[in-house]
Amino acid sequence: MSTGTQDFKHETIKLSRGTAAHIWRPQQAPYTAVVLLQHGFAEYAERYVTSHHNVISHLVSANYIVYAMDMWGHGGSPGTRGVVHINTAVKDHIELRKLVLEQNPDVPIILFGHSLGGLVTAGSTVADQKDIKAVLLTGPAFVEPLPYMLRLATGVIVRLVPKWQVPGRKGALDGLTRDVQEVERFRDDPLIPNDGISFLLAATALDVNQDIVAGFADWTVPTLVLHGNADTYCDWKASEKFVNGIASEDKELGIYEEGRHEILHDLEGDAVLERIMAWIGKQARAA
Repeated sequence: MSTGTQDFKHETIKLSRGTAAHIWRPQQAPYTAVVLLQHGFAEYAERYVTSHHNVISHLVSANYIVYAMDMWGHGGSPGTRGVVHINTAVKDHIELRKLVLEQNPDVPIILFGHSLGGLVTAGSTVADQKDIKAVLLTGPAFVEPLPYMLRLATGVIVRLVPKWQVPGRKGALDGLTRDVQEVERFRDDPLIPNDGISFLLAATALDVNQDIVAGFADWTVPTLVLHGNADTYCDWKASEKFVNGIASEDKELGIYEEGRHEILHDLEGDAVLERIMAWIGKQARAA
């Protein structure tokens, strides 16, 4: 698929807590749909214009208006770099969804989350599915619950030193993609912190994941989950468990052989982009 153009209007706004959000508008309205995109850990919304197969450019070229939020501690948002309370990120996401609905009444809303942004997007969905047309997740960061005593110990650490990094949770960059140029771009990006996952992030991610699992029976929106089975950051089997667990009758799981974490610009990126664009188009037309 050819690279999308950058012939669009871009603006930034602030949510009530000061969290930064972005809007990319096609040149001509009315818009076919709204895509609310949520980035992953350590990155930021604008990265999806030039990385991840330039997916924002493709979406805008297809006449979708794109909203996206920089999580607290990421991109243009305040806070210690990479440190984010996931429950609060979910609340920010819901606030942005409400703004999207106010500004785009009667336009179908499709949620799109990658990695940690997939967890935030899923948490937002179980909190309130109203007005969501469909949900797309790539390499979502679903996690397994910790044993009771270890979870208690984690809670103590969070209260005392929330910004400490969890030992052994910093992944090698070659686990992101087999595209060497993309790895170099990630490494050289001044907006991406070279830090691991904080205890605050890890503990609150567990809390949100628990809420998501509890909401499986009520999850009815059309859902597509894509994951590489060589992803060393997020377990593809957790995505399989999620898709098998949710009650939606319209759900798909796409597993890419040897695919790495950022599958949109891994070796099968063209096929992944085509599938994403086709699926979003199908959901928008069904609205």
